Amino acid sequence: MAVKESTLAELMSSEDRSLSKLVTLLADLAVQVQQRIPRELGFSAGVNVYGEKQLEMDVWSNELFTKKLLKSNLVRRVASEEMEDVAESKTGEYSIVLDPLDGSSNLKSNNLLGTIVGVYHDKPLPAKGRDLQAAMYFLYGPYLQLVLALKDGVRLSAAAGRGVGARRFVSDGLIHKLPRPPTVYGVGGLREKWTPAVRQFVECLERRKLSLRYGGSFVGDYNQVLFKGGFFAYPELTDSPQGKYRLQFESNPVAFITEKAGGRASTGTGNILDVEPSSIVQRVPTYLGDAELVLEFQSLYKSKSQQA
Repeated sequence: MAVKESTLAELMSSEDRSLSKLVTLLADLAVQVQQRIPRELGFSAGVNVYGEKQLEMDVWSNELFTKKLLKSNLVRRVASEEMEDVAESKTGEYSIVLDPLDGSSNLKSNNLLGTIVGVYHDKPLPAKGRDLQAAMYFLYGPYLQLVLALKDGVRLSAAAGRGVGARRFVSDGLIHKLPRPPTVYGVGGLREKWTPAVRQFVECLERRKLSLRYGGSFVGDYNQVLFKGGFFAYPELTDSPQGKYRLQFESNPVAFITEKAGGRASTGTGNILDVEPSSIVQRVPTYLGDAELVLEFQSLYKSKSQQA
């Protein structure tokens, strides 16, 4: 039987009206980012809070999301990977965390980019991932895709319609779950800087014939796992015990999506969503995907830690 196609606006019709309006706004902004990408190449004069050189597109996308969200009367607080402080408005009921252009180093080589968003209802920032109301990412690939996690699960949609905002995104409306058995994996960082637990676990995945997928964009690489089943990590490294990903802007939102898709997300010692945030710029080792594989890695990590 054919599956009825729905617009994102129709999917959101059963949600709170303000949340529906917020997702519609974010969808419209993502379309603007996708349209701008081919026209924006080159570096700005800026360096972000992490010491990373900012592309012009990083700066532009951050300003677009931040200004539009704060002027929407929906959002009171915005924290972005590109800003040192939380930006605030006088009105609004939501707090937003975002990585406005994930994988921006891929821009010149024309590889995958994305936007990661976490939505809290009236929470000061930084906030615990467990308190997220919704999370999503937009993937700027051969087509513009939205992966949206709400309280009842994850839905996938594509900007293939004729409308604007949420009406432009169409979906089969089905709840998406991580496929099993797992078939792909990706692990960031230089192999020579992996800890023994990570090295041993990757060798195990290779013996099981999982295919390597890694391209340098968190959501681009994670999307492979979401569609094919598997394991993805940016682990602790010998010279970077907290890994690379920022808890607020990257790890928490994608961990929320992973759990809603039936998977698990771990720091190696516990659930990412249960980490008590210490600052906006906090990083955490990030391991997520197939629930059984993540639990298997946690067990190996614990064993190696005890041996050490």
